[in-house]
Amino acid sequence: MKSEKTRLDHKIISRLVSRGARVLDLGCGDGELLALLAKEKGCRVQGIELDDGAIHICIMKGVSVYHGDIESGLAEYPDRSFDYVILNQSMQEVREADRVIDEALRIGTKVIVGFPNFAQFRARAMLFFGGRAPVTRSLPYQWYD
Repeated sequence: MKSEKTRLDHKIISRLVSRGARVLDLGCGDGELLALLAKEKGCRVQGIELDDGAIHICIMKGVSVYHGDIESGLAEYPDRSFDYVILNQSMQEVREADRVIDEALRIGTKVIVGFPNFAQFRARAMLFFGGRAPVTRSLPYQWYD
């Protein structure tokens, strides 16, 4: 059973992924989603992450993760080597989104893309009152970075 602390986006993605699937998470962060899929769905999971601190947390959770940049490190993967490729909350951080999506579609049978909720009331308030794109915990960079 999923914990009450499980993020909503992780719950939704978990419902979309088939039991026992091979899953690659591009920009997997601390591996929370992959750990959930491995535990709850018996999935064979792997992540790619750039942040050293997040990689350490993944390893502590027993999640297989590779240190790499999703914009340049996907060419080594064979076609259709995963059932699902997940890009959750990471598209806003890539510069060549079309290339990353093309590679994800080549590597996986299905691709799940999740975007930050820019319509969330706090983000909208930042935009309205501050006149700038929101910078939050889940969107830690300025829009131009």
